[in-house]
Amino acid sequence: MIQISIHPDIEYKAIANEYALLLKLWKKEKILSNYLGADGRWESNAKLCQSLISKIHIRMPIEPECNKRTPQIQRKSNHYLVYCQHWLNPDRYQIIAIMSPNAHEIAKTSFLAVLEKELKNFKVSFNKSLSTTN
Repeated sequence: MIQISIHPDIEYKAIANEYALLLKLWKKEKILSNYLGADGRWESNAKLCQSLISKIHIRMPIEPECNKRTPQIQRKSNHYLVYCQHWLNPDRYQIIAIMSPNAHEIAKTSFLAVLEKELKNFKVSFNKSLSTTN
């Protein structure tokens, strides 16, 4: 069962809640919202590229939807939904950031180190919850 949590310190909490539902629908049912676009890793950062942190281009709620006929790989924007997948439980995801506006510029800054830290925290917190339920 797909589970998606939202990092407690995320900006744009209301938007993150909406995108959590869209992400879950896509991961579980393979139904791609017109607000979700190209999905990928951090090609310009070797450490993040090897991690389970992904970014998906998104349309913000005030923007028009993507054309549903446009292939996912061609749906680009300057806003990212950043999420990670747990390495021990591949059905467990956490939204760790919404990079907006100017996601491409933010991705060139030290913000990527923050993402690495959040991935580590997600893994540790999830592992602790597993050990307390067993």
